[in-house]
Amino acid sequence: MARIRLTVLVRDAWRDRYPLVVEHCRQAGLTVERELVAVGVIAGSIEEELLAALSAVEGVSAVEPERINRALDE
Repeated sequence: MARIRLTVLVRDAWRDRYPLVVEHCRQAGLTVERELVAVGVIAGSIEEELLAALSAVEGVSAVEPERINRALDE
């Protein structure tokens, strides 16, 4: 299966347990690339078939695939 890059949003109520959410995301298969503690975001990559498990991690508000921004051709 394909590996996809994404961001994970941590629920506001779980911000004080951010390290725990990061660890549980790792256990669900996420390779963590960046931890943005101040805004409650975790960036990384995961095998596509593990997305459901990642979304089910307690403390996770949303999982959003990375968007590719391309300059508009004129």
